[in-house]
Amino acid sequence: MNVKNADIFGRKVFFIAPNSSLIPLSFMEKFCTLGYESHILERGNGSLTENIATVTEHFPDAVLLFNIDADAPSPGWLALIKQLRRQNEQLLIGVIFTADHRERIHDVETKYASDVSPQAGCIALSSGDESGNFKTIVAAMEKTGAKGRRNNIRAKCDSSSSVTFSTGGTVFHAKLDDINISHLCCILDENSTLDMKIYEKVRDAHICVDGFEFTSDIMLIMKRNKGGTATAIFMFIRKPNDEPGLENELEFSLNKKIYQITSKEFSALLRKSHLSN
Repeated sequence: MNVKNADIFGRKVFFIAPNSSLIPLSFMEKFCTLGYESHILERGNGSLTENIATVTEHFPDAVLLFNIDADAPSPGWLALIKQLRRQNEQLLIGVIFTADHRERIHDVETKYASDVSPQAGCIALSSGDESGNFKTIVAAMEKTGAKGRRNNIRAKCDSSSSVTFSTGGTVFHAKLDDINISHLCCILDENSTLDMKIYEKVRDAHICVDGFEFTSDIMLIMKRNKGGTATAIFMFIRKPNDEPGLENELEFSLNKKIYQITSKEFSALLRKSHLSN
């Protein structure tokens, strides 16, 4: 992905060895709701530096946010950040630290801002201020343009995922290709013909996303046939006035599943990288 694509599709955000009391896992799901795909990168299979190398290889335009309060791998956070900046100019790097007094902020800015000029900033967080820390991180991600022009994170669905709906007296069973909290894309059977007009509505479609099942009204917003494959894109609508979107509780559950899918994909990438090394 080059810089232009990053402007459109956004950048993945990786929190390197974060303090869980300042950045809990629940933040990742909340970021997902806002359109930011983020992951926590810790010591696990392979060393932290190996995991960082995997990330920078596969996502050369990522945003890396280093918790400089954590124990640093050799040769230290500052040297590691300098090395990454030399190797890849597309990376956006920031540092996160606990700042319960002004002297700490001054020390970090003196050491990092003047030396490596982290593009994602020096992000000061406070102990016991979860709401404030969340807002601070979101503001930092906004400045990097990590979201791009996208509004929602899209998840690629597994082979068991499906959409079943009825229109014009015909029941359609389609493969669910990908989904976000506002839209879904499905692939119709090669023998099916979807005789629907754009903006036509479907009631009580049954949707299965990697084992998570729910029903929702949907509205057709696009259909195309390419290479003999018929694809339809629907937007979620909710009762009673067919407004765009899902009910709050259902949106929360779907977002949780979308985060699980993207997190699973990233974990699989790390495992594959470790096995090949």
